Amino acid sequence: MTAVWRAFFVSGVVLLAFLALSLPYIEPGTATSVVTLLSLGMLGVTVVGSSAFIYFDWDPFEEIELSR
Repeated sequence: MTAVWRAFFVSGVVLLAFLALSLPYIEPGTATSVVTLLSLGMLGVTVVGSSAFIYFDWDPFEEIELSR
């Protein structure tokens, strides 16, 4: 399950890097700046959450037994 959390973490970091590259071209006070801040918040939660799940090695389906 850690591979899934790492995929979320890496994709979030890549998207945050793209967002950081676009910051110099965004005019403050526009609708684009609002969308940028919302995206920054959502991506930040994804990166922090997935890094916590990786650190604690959390498996949400640990208690479920899958029958074959």
